[in-house]
Amino acid sequence: MKSEVTYASSQGPREEQEDYYFLSCIEENDLSGWLLAVMDGHEGKEVAEFCAKKIAKLFKINQADQTEEALRVLIEKLHYGTFSFECGSTISAAIILESHRKVSVAILGDSPVIVLDKNGQLHISPEHNIRSNSKELEAVKKRGGIYDDGYIFADKEHSGIQMSRALGNHHLSKIISREPDVYTIVDPQWVLIASDGVFDPGHESGFTGLEEIKKLALSRATAQDIIKWAETSGLKDNATALVWQKPTLTQRIMRWVF
Repeated sequence: MKSEVTYASSQGPREEQEDYYFLSCIEENDLSGWLLAVMDGHEGKEVAEFCAKKIAKLFKINQADQTEEALRVLIEKLHYGTFSFECGSTISAAIILESHRKVSVAILGDSPVIVLDKNGQLHISPEHNIRSNSKELEAVKKRGGIYDDGYIFADKEHSGIQMSRALGNHHLSKIISREPDVYTIVDPQWVLIASDGVFDPGHESGFTGLEEIKKLALSRATAQDIIKWAETSGLKDNATALVWQKPTLTQRIMRWVF
């Protein structure tokens, strides 16, 4: 039985929606599952929009042991395609192989991926944001970045951003990284990919509300449930969520019976 993927988004108080997403089934040789991605644009939507349109063409996978490499290659190709853009975007992507009971995650930026595994453990992706990750800030400074009031700059002539890693942002190329964090988790039960507007867009408080997120995961919350939950706290940014969840035993039995 194919698992369920849900999508929901809210523009929030922003004048424009700069979040984009991608989702597609994977049916290749003995592979079965999904490719999911969320892009959170900044200083314009063009990079995020480019990724949403190009991922299907650029993504390739043939074997189950190639998931992490496939994600690295995909992000590298998207980097080459967006290198000259002045605006930028995060990208968080996941290959969920239901056929092999694993999820591989790639993070470039601060759009979170949260995975609930078979043992009930919550796995949260790293944040490439200099407000919440001191190691990322130090790495940017070593590359020549200038830190001022929660933002990093390459010089005094151009704008700065919070992210230490991103696509686009040509004027920041010397100080930001294009290298994603990539890792794999076995036996995923529930996977959330979201823009940071769902949680803490200013990254003032760090990642909070873990117990609430775990309750949502255990209750098999959909993307719509996640956005409604975020709205109760008062949105300050665009908010987008993609949720994959493994079918329950009851759902599998019902599908088989009917």
